[in-house]
Amino acid sequence: MSKVTIVSALFDIERVDGRPWEEYLKWFDEFLKLKTPMVLFVSEDLKEFIEERRKDIPTEIIVRTNEEIPYYNLKDKIQGILDSDDYKTSIEDPARIECKQAMYSVIQYSKFPWLKEAVQKNPHGSDYFFWLDAGGSRFFGLYDLEKEYPSKTALKSLKDMGDCFLVQMNTEYYTDLANAETLPLDYLYDNRSYVLGSMFGGFKYAVERVSDMVEEIFLEEMIENDMVNNEQIALGYLIKKYPDEFALYERTNGKHMDIFRELGEEEEE
Repeated sequence: MSKVTIVSALFDIERVDGRPWEEYLKWFDEFLKLKTPMVLFVSEDLKEFIEERRKDIPTEIIVRTNEEIPYYNLKDKIQGILDSDDYKTSIEDPARIECKQAMYSVIQYSKFPWLKEAVQKNPHGSDYFFWLDAGGSRFFGLYDLEKEYPSKTALKSLKDMGDCFLVQMNTEYYTDLANAETLPLDYLYDNRSYVLGSMFGGFKYAVERVSDMVEEIFLEEMIENDMVNNEQIALGYLIKKYPDEFALYERTNGKHMDIFRELGEEEEE
């Protein structure tokens, strides 16, 4: 039994921004050293790669094809939106990868159905589930990968947090967004992501609720209205609309994934 399960996924979508697959494999290799139970959604070619590296660390490997990625059925619909002149003139900063490549958004929003599936399967008997990007090791910094993750101090903090979903706010950027009590619906067209998308999660029931909220935003407010934006924007909108559902880690040091370090640190005695 483990209190926390890390959930992630890795598929080669042939990114249009030039980031090579080999670079992801290098980051994933380091990611797999993290001493914590995992549920991993991956393509068949990665199964042996993971087994060789995880060995005795509890790991549930779930092999899927690209076509079995949760929102793959929306790929052509999304690409049509991204290619439209109306979209390009209404969205902020249309040069971003999420504004050019449908499979990028398919993966970003599939994080939430994958989290829900991990909660429902719960192979490690966990109470808390955190999404962590498979390439996230590039933000691990000097973290000692020989230590168990997360720390005992973090586990206590998670228990104190209660039935909430934890996200990192990039508080030193976009202070107007961070300090706003509400955000208008047209924030969904913005390019100012003041919430981090690389790592988030919380108590298992909160994970399921927030995953449903994100799906509603994605399908009913974005796709239904012929627009798409990244999952950080969706989370940024939701934490203002449903503040009681979220616990916020307010980063002030400019580190992209400082929440990872925070969850790994032990309190000094």
